[in-house]
Amino acid sequence: MNVLLVRAGALGDILLLRRALALLQDAGHQVGLLAPGHAAAALAGTGPGRVASIIPWDRADVAWLLADSGPPPNLLREQLAHFDLAIAYTRNPTLVQALGQIVPRVLAQPPLPGPGEHASMWACRPLLALFGPARGEPPVLAATPDERAGAAPLLAQLPEGFLAIHPGSGSPTKNWPAARFAALVAPAQSFLLVEGPADAAACAPLHDLPGAVPAHELAPGVLGATLARAGVYVGNDSGVTHLAAAWGAAVVALFGPTDPAIWGPVGPHVVVVEAPGRQLTELSIERVRQAIERAGATRCGPLA
Repeated sequence: MNVLLVRAGALGDILLLRRALALLQDAGHQVGLLAPGHAAAALAGTGPGRVASIIPWDRADVAWLLADSGPPPNLLREQLAHFDLAIAYTRNPTLVQALGQIVPRVLAQPPLPGPGEHASMWACRPLLALFGPARGEPPVLAATPDERAGAAPLLAQLPEGFLAIHPGSGSPTKNWPAARFAALVAPAQSFLLVEGPADAAACAPLHDLPGAVPAHELAPGVLGATLARAGVYVGNDSGVTHLAAAWGAAVVALFGPTDPAIWGPVGPHVVVVEAPGRQLTELSIERVRQAIERAGATRCGPLA
């Protein structure tokens, strides 16, 4: 069976579909993804945990799915007709109805999980009756040759077992203070500073630190291949943190206002640190250092 997962959302939202994707692949099905193009690219490719095809949500003709009028564009119709089943994570009845004009079966699931249920398990809900229980953990993503080649120039500037940090996120309220990131990395010989398009303010205090190796404007797969080589990654509740976890990095994930029981990253080496009172300004450097030790990530050198 060919199954299409339909999900509007940012990078973290798309990566939290990995458990549902693994469930489908374990059952022998081919999986496609209709999602925002940049985020979907993190799962593009062949092999475990990757999707066979992507329809970018931000492509102009995909707007027809929300238009409630007219015939579908030819390319979109051809691509959707390839699928036997669509799982749409949406509350929009227009989207579900439009998909149903082309895809034989459409199941809708609200995009936000219920209280106390992890988002990755919530994404599996529509599939459980059809394909059985979800596996314990989705596979760690492996780099393609192109992704390894893209990561090579950055890795050449960094020592083995380097420290990687991402001080930003989608909201300032989810950011640990930049000065504490700076204090954390100060003893490191060199460290990777990941900066997203909205992270200028969060990253500014770290740019001039000795040993800072900036990473920005990287394709998700290239960034994932880079983070997989880190001794430890430390970041806020962000898409980059989910990416590091998906690529098997030792991850220390810092959570403030959001609930890690619902939105925590999924990966084999993740340590979550919850801020006291859900206020990241109350999270001490010492607690983060202790979490780094628990993650078994001492390869980046002493953090004095």
